[in-house]
Amino acid sequence: MGRSPRPCDKPVVTDTPSPPRPPRRPRYAGTHPRRFGEKYKELQGDPDAVARAIERGQTPAGQHRSIMLDEIVAFLAPEPGATLLDCTLGYGGHTEALARRVDPGGRVIALDLDRTEMARTLARLDGLPVKGHATNFAGAAKVLELEGVSGVHGLLADLGVSSMQLDRPERGFSLKQNGPLDMRMDQTRGTPAADWLRERNPAALADVLLTLGEEPDAERVALAIAQAFRSPSPPRTTRDLVRVVLRAKGLDPKTKQSSAFQAHPAARTFQAIRMAVNRETDNLDALLRVLPALLRPGGRVALLTFHSGEEKRVRAALEKGLAAGVWATANLTGARATSDEIAQNPRARSARLFTAQRAAE
Repeated sequence: MGRSPRPCDKPVVTDTPSPPRPPRRPRYAGTHPRRFGEKYKELQGDPDAVARAIERGQTPAGQHRSIMLDEIVAFLAPEPGATLLDCTLGYGGHTEALARRVDPGGRVIALDLDRTEMARTLARLDGLPVKGHATNFAGAAKVLELEGVSGVHGLLADLGVSSMQLDRPERGFSLKQNGPLDMRMDQTRGTPAADWLRERNPAALADVLLTLGEEPDAERVALAIAQAFRSPSPPRTTRDLVRVVLRAKGLDPKTKQSSAFQAHPAARTFQAIRMAVNRETDNLDALLRVLPALLRPGGRVALLTFHSGEEKRVRAALEKGLAAGVWATANLTGARATSDEIAQNPRARSARLFTAQRAAE
């Protein structure tokens, strides 16, 4: 019989190293993650977590599901060698689909005012023929000039805010997660929402809420917000602003969105403030003025709107161009997402797709 090992005996060294232990998953308080940053399974692309979110009719955390993707690609009909302009890169779902179809020999020039999300998206699309520019689509003509392009074969502008921006609390867009009152697409410039609201009087703010958000209680909400910002403890976070809006509407401050298919009571107010802070209507008007010149003869354009104010501007611009013979064809009614898509992605319910083709010369 062998003797028992003594404390002074050295361990036996083998040639086969032990396999490394997998990294520990992040910990969070309680039984379920509550903060955005703790939803690590979806943020890291866990396919099961992503599938469960989609089954619930939700957009997976940190991602954006492209709306009417098939319809847009079918209309723009990109071919290998074509040059396209995506005015709103976002998560890059539309851009990726278009880039794969223009390859080889073609490219997609992509614009986005959000430098943070643009960097993430371009890293994800590495290897595809995509060239990014951190700028607003109001400057699209200047970008094409820099790229040496006189006109593109196809152009897309998705005018909706990306889900990544809505979800990430640090951006200040979220109704669900608490964050600073910022709402700027480009956080390196412009005026944060808190400062913008502080400078508005009730009448001016009510006009913005009614015009850009179609808020039925615009005057009451505007007065409550103005009073809150003149109080000793003005709103500092998105949650603070939500409470002010809900109280102005006579609702319990704990009121929440009952389902992904129903808008939050403060959603219209947040939309209006976001659009005003980022001068979205001014930028859209600038794009529409130069839109035909961005396309080569026969080029196609797809414009995805999410608000009646955007619809009116797009429809008016296309009608004017159609009457002047600039457009050979134009869809002035705005196609809707299918019921199946809306069931899978509730954020598609307000989308309208306007399309047009420039006349051949």
